[in-house]
Amino acid sequence: MAGGSRGPRVRVDLHLHSSASFDCRVPPLEVARRCGQVGLSPIFLTDHEGIEGAQMLLEAGHAAVIGQEILTTEGELIGLFLKAAVPGRLSPEETVDAIKSQGGLVYLEHPYDTGRRNLREEAIERIAPQINIVEVVNGRSRPAANRLAEELRGTLGVPGGAGSDGHQLGEIGGVYVEMEAFEGAQDFLVKLRAGTVVTGGKRWKMAAQRLLHSRRR
Repeated sequence: MAGGSRGPRVRVDLHLHSSASFDCRVPPLEVARRCGQVGLSPIFLTDHEGIEGAQMLLEAGHAAVIGQEILTTEGELIGLFLKAAVPGRLSPEETVDAIKSQGGLVYLEHPYDTGRRNLREEAIERIAPQINIVEVVNGRSRPAANRLAEELRGTLGVPGGAGSDGHQLGEIGGVYVEMEAFEGAQDFLVKLRAGTVVTGGKRWKMAAQRLLHSRRR
């Protein structure tokens, strides 16, 4: 099919922590080593309340995307493709502005995992037009919470993301997205729509891809 050839593929875990987070003891370079072992690149490091770990990886020559898991006044949001750290304890709207002002993407993680610091539903409704990606598979969330997240993604009409939410080396590689290689935030966002989530050794397409496949059977 003309124009049907695909470019190089990458595997990315969009939700990873290192010892730059208060609740993780794994040094950033150890995270990078494990990512290399399981074929994840670039490394999306999304530490709590700071970007020092991701900056360390870049300074060491690793392919990395700077992310941050940010505690707002109503729960957590992730910023991806950041250039500077986003202050904590801002309102969700202020947090979104701080992410977008530096060309970053707003990534809503584990929205229905009530055992976590998930963003309040009222806040999700207020910032819905500004959400770029919804995490549809979080490696630490229950299947029911992930299913609800996929439903929200469909309602918002945005790409789905996935990640291990790894805080230990053994978690890294348990959940990732396989997608076409990208250049920058907007190219990533476009190509993520055609990505494939891999979890527990099983692969599944994003919702639109799965629907298309089912209709052809």
